[in-house]
Amino acid sequence: MIKGVNKKVLEINNPRSIYFEKAVFYLKPNMGVVPEKLVTREAQSLLMSIGHKPPKCVVHLKLVLKIAAVASIISVIGGVLFFLLK
Repeated sequence: MIKGVNKKVLEINNPRSIYFEKAVFYLKPNMGVVPEKLVTREAQSLLMSIGHKPPKCVVHLKLVLKIAAVASIISVIGGVLFFLLK
C-alpha cells in the first residue's frame, strides 16, 4: 500500500473502441487547475489517434499463383491467335 500519493485521474468509460471498455489517464503533477472539458477533449483525441487501424494487406500465395496461371494462359492464347491470324 502506498501512502501519501495524490494523483489527478481522468477515467473515460466506454471509449469508442471495439477493444477497450475503459481508459484511465493520470494528469501530470504540474497541471494545476485545468478545465475538465479541455482535458476530456485531449484524452478523446489521444484515444482516437490510437484507435482501430485497418489490417495490413495480406498476399495469399494461392491467389497469386492462380492469377499468374490465368495470365499465362491468356498470353499463350493471344500468341497463338496472333500467329494464326497473321
